[in-house]
Amino acid sequence: RAASKITFPGVWTNSCCSHPLRYMTPEEVDDPSERTNKLEYKYDGAKHAARRKLLHELGIDPQYITHDDIQYITKFHYWAADTQTYGTDTPPWGEHEVDYILFYKMKRDLP
Repeated sequence: RAASKITFPGVWTNSCCSHPLRYMTPEEVDDPSERTNKLEYKYDGAKHAARRKLLHELGIDPQYITHDDIQYITKFHYWAADTQTYGTDTPPWGEHEVDYILFYKMKRDLP
């Protein structure tokens, strides 16, 4: 994770946190009412959000990651207190979120 993050700074965790935001263009919040078939639902909002965070999280310019080739794997509910950064007594920060697992395989080396 990026060293500038409030929670778990510099900790080896997931590769890129997306944190979809409302009112972004392209839209990052997926609308469950648009889901006609769970197997065909694309989770485009989560993919847009992940591409937005690539530069900050991994130093990768999102122009090299094609949206349509990002694969949605699953999502899960997650909670953790940041005891590594703030200690075990009463850590003021943590995470409580739904995480999307997205996969992308590079087709070439980055410049």
